Amino acid sequence: MPVLVVGLALGAQATLDARARHHDAFLAGLPGTLAPLPERLAVRWEVPTTEQPVVAADFEVAGAFVGARRMADGSFDALALDTGTGQVRWATPLQAPSDARASTVSPTCVGTRASSSAGAASATRSATDVVAAGEALLCLVPASPEASRLVTVDARNGSVLAAVDVPRADVLAADRGTTYLATRTANGTCVVRALVGGATRWATAARCGAGAELVAAGGQVAAGTADGGWTSVLSSDGRVVAGVDGTTATSVVGDLLVTSTSVGGKVRSQVFAAGRAPVAVDGTVMVPRVDDGSAAGVVVTADRESRGYDAATGRLLWRVPLALSGGYLVRDGRIVSSSSQDLVVEIDARSGEVHHRAAVQRDALAMTPMTDGPRFFTIVLGAPSDPARLIGIDAAAGQGVTQVGTPVGLLSLRQVGRHLVGSDAQGVVSVLG
Repeated sequence: MPVLVVGLALGAQATLDARARHHDAFLAGLPGTLAPLPERLAVRWEVPTTEQPVVAADFEVAGAFVGARRMADGSFDALALDTGTGQVRWATPLQAPSDARASTVSPTCVGTRASSSAGAASATRSATDVVAAGEALLCLVPASPEASRLVTVDARNGSVLAAVDVPRADVLAADRGTTYLATRTANGTCVVRALVGGATRWATAARCGAGAELVAAGGQVAAGTADGGWTSVLSSDGRVVAGVDGTTATSVVGDLLVTSTSVGGKVRSQVFAAGRAPVAVDGTVMVPRVDDGSAAGVVVTADRESRGYDAATGRLLWRVPLALSGGYLVRDGRIVSSSSQDLVVEIDARSGEVHHRAAVQRDALAMTPMTDGPRFFTIVLGAPSDPARLIGIDAAAGQGVTQVGTPVGLLSLRQVGRHLVGSDAQGVVSVLG
């Protein structure tokens, strides 16, 4: 009997350990999760000035930063930089020097974001497949004062999957295999176009203020400007479903579009989901950096306090007297963020129950937490001349708070893709690992 009891206990523990490993592996594979960090970070490579826009674009595919750069001769190309070495994996010309000198407008490129419904790219890797899988770099290249060329580049190997002529456009966005373009016109309006496979599905004139910015998610697209004016929200069939007046920031939370507008010193936000009326909530909507899906349907806002709302109805679920940082993680049904008092604070996404972790030192500021799966990491800032510190915390136990070693002289740290990037007082940017 004792042998049987011990055997059952060992078997149960082995099952729990296997589940924990499986859970950590699942979390480690989520978008926004850091690659495993060593106990002490070192400089892997320094980023040349011409390639800093590629890293800053925050688009990583298959172990490479993917973006676009302008060369000294004026030419413009898309390229991929190996995250471990900085070596160029591939480079695809987009604009010749003569074309660049003849144009007053530079090409614009964006990396695509995979939707939750996007399947794996097919073996033929068509442009639509690769865009839907979140593995494409879309570039809008000026061709003439009246026309542009929309180029779809496979982010894994640099091959050009499609290149189609489109009317002149100023900005672009992509979601669920659809590419959206916006062209500013007179009197604060824009023409917004939706393209699938290079063909225009619809074109709609909408108010967009003095400038044009595009944000797309869940089959919806918002055109406007954060500098004041007007933001229009359009549905998947091109209808204008709402207009927002004022200084408005637009963001994406999963398949939701969110607008946050400052009015009289207070921020009011609207949550847009395809097929239903917008929902109004108080405060600025926070955007999750990593989301494991365990708090689906909950929207988090923050100002002097923080709140959780039901995204479908706008019903207030909870409020806590903590001003959370600008972003958060969703993990195991909890909202994981930081506050002015806490390196890491966890809030139950449904009930609002608060679980504190380590306290922030006096005169320090903890930034939005990051995770590599088993651990949380928080960047802590002090005086402007002080180096940034990186704190690691065991995600399961909430103990074992340690400072991760960083190279001497780094004044800032930030997450780019699955990696940490630092910069020193001279502006030298380095990729760490």
